[in-house]
Amino acid sequence: MLRSISVPPIFKFILRRMMGMLPILALVLVVTFLAAHALPGDPVQVMLSDHSANLQMALRLRAQYGLDQPLWRQFIAYAVGVLHGDFGLSFLQVGVPVTEVLREAVTISPLLALAALALALPLGTLAGVLAAVRRNTWVDHTIIVVLVAGLSIPNFAIATFLVYSFALKLEILPVAGWGSLEQAVLPVVVLAIPSAAYIARLARTFMLEALQQDYIRTARAKGLRERLVIGRHALRNIAVPLMTSAGVIFGGLVSNAFVVETIFNIPGLGRIAIDSIFARDYPVTMAIVVLFTVFFLFINLAVDFACVMIDPRLRARTLAS
Repeated sequence: MLRSISVPPIFKFILRRMMGMLPILALVLVVTFLAAHALPGDPVQVMLSDHSANLQMALRLRAQYGLDQPLWRQFIAYAVGVLHGDFGLSFLQVGVPVTEVLREAVTISPLLALAALALALPLGTLAGVLAAVRRNTWVDHTIIVVLVAGLSIPNFAIATFLVYSFALKLEILPVAGWGSLEQAVLPVVVLAIPSAAYIARLARTFMLEALQQDYIRTARAKGLRERLVIGRHALRNIAVPLMTSAGVIFGGLVSNAFVVETIFNIPGLGRIAIDSIFARDYPVTMAIVVLFTVFFLFINLAVDFACVMIDPRLRARTLAS
């Protein structure tokens, strides 16, 4: 007899979460496909441009792009292609696969967002914890003012100030571009500032709540040093809600990358998305929406996995189910 294969609980958890992603991806595929086809204008006429009167060329393009098929057949072909990593052909670059258009850009935007998150998470947590520990002091008031400024000032204004200060006046960083570590500094910092401010506000709120709990009073009554009380007890208990918020923050970073990539002339998915929208290159736009959805879902999966690993109580409940 064949022995039943025992699957570790953590793999069951990951598998369940990945299965839960499928309906979301299916919904995104349907919505983006219908939205692209509901927009006015004929893509074939856009591709033909000056040759719009050439009927044979128009028929050939419709057959090549599958636009001569019923809408439901087009959707099935599109969905099957996406499952195989094929997003169709670009309208702007006629006959060129979308994967070729996005080949270099597909790693830039998530890398930019992850770098900004890696910078914002520790800085924001440190600022929020410091503000909570020094509540109602000048340190707390100063941090709150900085947080409000970081959340209120738009990205393009922060980018303008940083470019003027560090690129034009001090001349220690390049103005724009992509490809070197120096060129990545300003875009990452611009993306990280609002996120760090948001994380700091959350960390301050969570820490203030944690410091009022009984286990904190017990730890202090035992004579533990304040540094151990904060680091070993309070900080560990606010780690899970902060990590949970990191998924939402990553989604905001990906959205803000559209603006930052345009400002700093970075050839990422955000800038290509804006160019494709203006050029009515709907296959490229649809592919970018699907890719951003996949990035967001997987970063949330990683966050959930990290929370399960950090919190023993959450790990016991999750792996037992």
